[in-house]
Amino acid sequence: MAEPHRRVTLRDIAAAAGCHFSTVSLALHNHPRLPAATRDRVQAVAKQLGYVSDPMLASLASYRNSLRPVPYRSTIAWVTNFPTRHGWRAAQFFQDCFLGAEERARSLGYKLEIFWLRERGMTPARASQILRARNVAGLLLAPQPKFGMAVELEWPAFSAAAIGYTLTRPGLHMIGLHQYRSLRLAGQQLLDRGHRRIGLVLLDANDERVDHNWLAGYLVLQQQMPPKARLPHLFVPEWNDAAFNAWFRRHRPDAIVTKSPEILPALQRLGVKVPEQVSVAFLTLPRVNGEFSGVDENPLVVGAAAADYVAGMIHRNERGVPALPQRVLIEGTWIDGRTVRRAGAAPR
Repeated sequence: MAEPHRRVTLRDIAAAAGCHFSTVSLALHNHPRLPAATRDRVQAVAKQLGYVSDPMLASLASYRNSLRPVPYRSTIAWVTNFPTRHGWRAAQFFQDCFLGAEERARSLGYKLEIFWLRERGMTPARASQILRARNVAGLLLAPQPKFGMAVELEWPAFSAAAIGYTLTRPGLHMIGLHQYRSLRLAGQQLLDRGHRRIGLVLLDANDERVDHNWLAGYLVLQQQMPPKARLPHLFVPEWNDAAFNAWFRRHRPDAIVTKSPEILPALQRLGVKVPEQVSVAFLTLPRVNGEFSGVDENPLVVGAAAADYVAGMIHRNERGVPALPQRVLIEGTWIDGRTVRRAGAAPR
């Protein structure tokens, strides 16, 4: 009987690479203590020998590590690109994403450090040099000021991913909210409560920032409705009472899905009662406190998933711009509030 194929071990790699097996372990985990040349050489030898990690041993090691404090490994940079240093903090969603990423990074042994790309005199080469000098192994690109933006850095030196769709060049891995599913979730909640004329009102930039996934979900929702109940969406460059009033009077929705808090006072000025006459479901809740009905975007989870992804890339030694970018989409959670009528309540 032929001898079964023996698994390649760390000591086999160490013998072939001419180093200690502990160095092999550090290299395979992409530890920043080792010079990049050493890591690359050892990883190349491991690949040549056909080394594959043992999932059972990895699971055991993970369990053991969970029982003791996680040592500092290196730094992940939260890279912002707003015109001002703290401009990204204007959106609560961005702040919460940062908090979720910061907490998860800390639990994995990484420090999350804010890095502003528009510092005076900053260039792509200078920024890359500073990041390397600060022992930054990974980059987490925060949402950009607007859709379609590009960022130039020395990408082969870093493991990088972006939050949301706003960064379009280069094509990095992306972690974000599943906006299409959030729209479908809000629509289904309204249907379950008896609404049959559901409209969508957004600013143009709201839908553009998410690669038009809000609109995609709405169009599918409308196809579920009888032809006579289908409503056109209203997209405007900025909030406009006249445009909203004309759309509302013409189409008479019994429910509206939106991101614009201006809708509530606008309906009040029209003499329309919320939710007795028209329900309003928010795709992004202004506050998760039971006052508003809509979708909690779970930004803490989005941020944690983004930190997880970048840490995984660091461990796998995945750097630079990927040939095939991946998308990790986090689902939203429906929150009942006072702007959507309860199931079984008759409209007035």
